[in-house]
Amino acid sequence: MVKTSVQTRLLQRRRAAFKQELLGFALLALGLITAIVLGADSVLATAIGLSVYAIWHLIQAARLLSFLLTGSGSQTGWVWGLWREAFDQVDRLKRRESKRKRRQQNVFSRIRKMAAAMPDAVLTLGSDGEISWLNRQAEVYFGLVGESVLGQKLVDLIEHPTLRDYLKAGHFSRGLEVEAPGDPAMTLAISVTRFKKRRERYLLVARDITRQYHLNRTQRDFTLNVSHELRTPLTVLRGYLETMAEGEEQQSPKRLPLLRMQEQVSRMQAVIQDLFTLSRLEYGVESVKRDPVAVFDMLEEVVMDAGELARNTHHTLKLNGDRNLVIPGDESLLRCAFSNLVSNAIRHTPSRTQVDVSWSPAGDQAELVVRDNGAGIPARHLPRLTERFYRVDAGRSRDAGGTGLGLAIVRQILDMHDARLTVASEEGRSSTFSCQFSSPQMVNELSPRALNEQAS
Repeated sequence: MVKTSVQTRLLQRRRAAFKQELLGFALLALGLITAIVLGADSVLATAIGLSVYAIWHLIQAARLLSFLLTGSGSQTGWVWGLWREAFDQVDRLKRRESKRKRRQQNVFSRIRKMAAAMPDAVLTLGSDGEISWLNRQAEVYFGLVGESVLGQKLVDLIEHPTLRDYLKAGHFSRGLEVEAPGDPAMTLAISVTRFKKRRERYLLVARDITRQYHLNRTQRDFTLNVSHELRTPLTVLRGYLETMAEGEEQQSPKRLPLLRMQEQVSRMQAVIQDLFTLSRLEYGVESVKRDPVAVFDMLEEVVMDAGELARNTHHTLKLNGDRNLVIPGDESLLRCAFSNLVSNAIRHTPSRTQVDVSWSPAGDQAELVVRDNGAGIPARHLPRLTERFYRVDAGRSRDAGGTGLGLAIVRQILDMHDARLTVASEEGRSSTFSCQFSSPQMVNELSPRALNEQAS
């Protein structure tokens, strides 16, 4: 309703302006006719009249241009008709634009004040990594000095090889934890987000995680040390139990308890070994190689090794994929991750079902898929599957021989290879575990086995 009334008023104003313009033209015509009637030369009178009319319009056009460029001269001199409406419309547009700019500046000012008050370091970077704005915490964390750094590249101002390599690489899908360039005793969690596509702009946020880092490090050290210290006594205990069980006759009442103790010690050893492996991965003890890995050949061996477990549970294993698809990585770590996925699929699905393993390109990525025909996983459990010791069904997992650490190890290994684990499940039907390896790490070449086959 309001919009209709505004449109009506504008239409009325335009009609009035047009009538004023017609009135001015009519007065000019009346003056010319009067001059001709009084005996003036008709051609000369018409030429003078049209020249005056044209000059007047040129003056108004010049005034309008001056108003557009400088904002002055909107209501000076005689202005009526369509020119008056044009001046008024431009004046309204300018006032509206001025209000919009003031509101925008106020918003930007509030955002900058909030960012300046944040406990985290915040920097905005241009497409070449030049600093366009930073808050006080950024000066402290990165050892920068006020506005003197504006327009300079951040990588040129810091002497931290890891952080410089991270910024130069430009792969910001993952964050980075490093010592603060301005204070090596401080640990920062750095994340970079692109917020403008056409002319690239980046927002860098650095958070002080020193306390959390030391707590996590203490926890990892404790787990690593405890796991290491428990391995030897458990090995000795298992050896004695095996010796004692072998010394007992088949019908001896002592044999069954000894065998049960052996099973529990074996389970304990499996948990300790997985804890030890996970702690070494998280602590960075395991270095990641970047050698070409013939994944399909490796999967053939993984499926073959899982065959014994599958025979006991009457599962069927099926492998297919691209033999020539190779990725750079650490073969021993990837074998550990893929073995965990395949063995999990066997352990946690009913017997006499099929487990499908595939390795193939997926768009600009390489993808490993392990799909089972089990009971599926309820949706509420999916976000927590890769947590330590998290079990969908604790009783069934223990009976199957799982430690609750397999998927945590898988996630850690994939993170070390800049890969991603996704889980899709349909309750009551199946579960699918997918590992995606990003395109910058994917190469296509013949695997060593394929090369040997060609040579032969």
